[in-house]
Amino acid sequence: MDSFDELTPEYLNFIHGSAPEHLPRNAPAEKILKVIRKNIVKKCLELFSELKFYEAFSKNLKLGIHKDSTNRRRLSELLRYHTSQSGDERTSLSEYVSHMKETQKSTYYITGERKEQVANSAFVERVRKRGFEVVYMTEPIDGYCVQQLKEFDGKSLVSVTKEGLELPEDEEEKKKMEESKAKFENLCKLMKEILDKKVEKVTISNRLVSSPCCIVTSTYGWTANMEWIMKAQALWDNSTMGYMMAKKHLEINPDHPIVETLRQKPEADKNDKAVKDLVVLLFETALLSLGFSLEDPQTHSNHIYHMIKLGLGIDEDEVAAEEPNDAVPDEIPPLEGDEDASRMEEVE
Repeated sequence: MDSFDELTPEYLNFIHGSAPEHLPRNAPAEKILKVIRKNIVKKCLELFSELKFYEAFSKNLKLGIHKDSTNRRRLSELLRYHTSQSGDERTSLSEYVSHMKETQKSTYYITGERKEQVANSAFVERVRKRGFEVVYMTEPIDGYCVQQLKEFDGKSLVSVTKEGLELPEDEEEKKKMEESKAKFENLCKLMKEILDKKVEKVTISNRLVSSPCCIVTSTYGWTANMEWIMKAQALWDNSTMGYMMAKKHLEINPDHPIVETLRQKPEADKNDKAVKDLVVLLFETALLSLGFSLEDPQTHSNHIYHMIKLGLGIDEDEVAAEEPNDAVPDEIPPLEGDEDASRMEEVE
């Protein structure tokens, strides 16, 4: 053997050792190497559970989950995350499952950049209020990791940022949701018409408490965090990757006063011009608050300035009328020194 690296998978590249120079002759070399490689990985994983190395090598473990299907289960037992109930300590997925509620069927998680960011996200409002624990995944590689780790201990991993989030509900809650869907049906249609291709659909949300709306992605679409990661890639190509970004759904909170007032405005006046501006502003603000980027930041700024003027009682028509006319005057005043230049021409 020339290198010990040949005996370990890529995600264990921090393990160093010596490789045997000569292998037994009574067995094929490739078969022996396969056995050695398997035993090294097995022994390493056993030692990891006894060592405090997670802070330094957590990314390696998650890379292993992404690439090593054979040891994926054992690697997943070593994962540690902050959760909505763990405080400053990290908890394992096994510990999470052990104190799940009886009615809970899935492991809920959210990906993001920082613990504080995901903890205050609109996506976790209803889940936390119902007493369900949410796993905070705050490393860029977590997005790739959960793509391969579909379940743990028979409990599926469910992102609270994607469509199809189902929380345990009683009959009264189901009835209330159906009533809200009927009540806000016209508003959802109107908002979809205004936003057009910016969203796939507008629906009533079952995940919001204090926020008026949120942007969720389809099951196979990118979360805000994954979209940010992919855009940072050197070989990013909007023409081929753009379809993953387009799969966004707008969910509105039927219990929020902004949404209720927005429902009433078009019913009172179908020609209310402010409705369109308010819907677009609501959508763009939700994008920003949840970590997405804006296609046209200047347009969003103009909407904000417009609303500020309305709040201050400034009439934009009057402001436009008072602005000075920048048109070019008919007669351009002579430049300084023109007379001297004429005299020099006469002398010549």
